[in-house]
Amino acid sequence: MVGLNKLQYPPWVRFIPLRCLGSINLVWIADALSKGVDGIVLFGCKFGDDYQCHFIQGSELADTRMSKIKETLDRLVLESDRIRLEQISIDDYYRIPQILEEFTAKLEELGPNPYKGF
Repeated sequence: MVGLNKLQYPPWVRFIPLRCLGSINLVWIADALSKGVDGIVLFGCKFGDDYQCHFIQGSELADTRMSKIKETLDRLVLESDRIRLEQISIDDYYRIPQILEEFTAKLEELGPNPYKGF
């Protein structure tokens, strides 16, 4: 929807589509960060009272897993601000560029990933 509406977001952002955020593995995140990726934003369906997940509880499962991400980042000696989980619905597409701008500003503040180039 962002592309269809010609909304702008930072050109260095790369999207990797997943069927459901609940299928993400913490190992994938650790691998990406250990290879030099500066940060990761995970967009998932809303959960709670206004639950919109087509895969039953995928976003809720991802949220539970993200609560354990601090342990992974501590092992890599990285800041927890390099990972962000956002809940959005299909009609919240207009928020995506703003979220990405805020996240990239935070990453610029943190500086490049110390593993970049290894």
